[in-house]
Amino acid sequence: MKIFTSATIKLAGWYLLILMIVSLLFSSIIFQVARSEVDAQIHKIIIQRGNDFPSIDLSERMDISTRNLLISLGYINLIVLLAGGACSYLLARITLRPIEAAHKAQSRFVSNASHQLRTPLAIMKAETELALKNPKTPRAELTETLESNLEEINKLTELTAMLLELSRTENRLALEDKSFDLAELISNLIRERKAETRTEMNCPEHTNISLHQAATRELCAILLDNALKHSPKNSPVKIQVLPSKQNITVHFTNDGAISQQNLPHVFEQFFRGNQQTKGYGLGLPLAEQLAKALGGQISVSTAKTSTIFTISLPII
Repeated sequence: MKIFTSATIKLAGWYLLILMIVSLLFSSIIFQVARSEVDAQIHKIIIQRGNDFPSIDLSERMDISTRNLLISLGYINLIVLLAGGACSYLLARITLRPIEAAHKAQSRFVSNASHQLRTPLAIMKAETELALKNPKTPRAELTETLESNLEEINKLTELTAMLLELSRTENRLALEDKSFDLAELISNLIRERKAETRTEMNCPEHTNISLHQAATRELCAILLDNALKHSPKNSPVKIQVLPSKQNITVHFTNDGAISQQNLPHVFEQFFRGNQQTKGYGLGLPLAEQLAKALGGQISVSTAKTSTIFTISLPII
């Protein structure tokens, strides 16, 4: 980023300026000490030898010694300038690296949050515009539209609260005192999307966890939407929930393989591969961020005809 390149150069310049001031100060001190030492030795020789020692030869030797000392100090400061410039730039990069990483994380968070907020807002806008276009819209239909908008508003409220907490707590979401059933949460997501006919779910009866519910819901929603969107129409999406003593693992499997070339990049911002569906490439990066914030992990694997996204979350 240009702003950090400029800041690095400026900071390196300040480091180098301070270093050169110190170097020149020490050089001045060294010169004065050395000159005083030479003067003392010459004064001692004059006292010992008296007028027998030629003053012209003594003056030439002093000039030669002074010149040699200045040349030596000049070379030393030149070396300090060149080596200090490289070290200053490296030190400036190291100093600004955490700030740059935080800036990139903040930008990524804003992009991801904007993407997730866009969908419910678009739904509310479309339903409201449709109702307003027809002045004779039945009261029952208007009530249904308002109820749908209220549902989306509730989702937006939960999502906004979760994103704000995520930004305040440095990407770590606190556990919740009240546990919830993960399988039931995923089932509700399937019903909301009316995807019962396309979804095959395999899980035990009780899959209770005590994680941040809104974040967990958003994480599962992203992976479910991704599986439904990026697979052939009417093809099955398989969801398998596997609890263990410490973790609970969920596999989202859909038809359609990701190429080995694109596989390492699926969690990168704005990456869409060769997909032709609408989107901004921000859902999966947010999913990765949420999984880490919940203390879990997310991964992707692909076979010849299918893709599997896996999340592993701590039970407590």
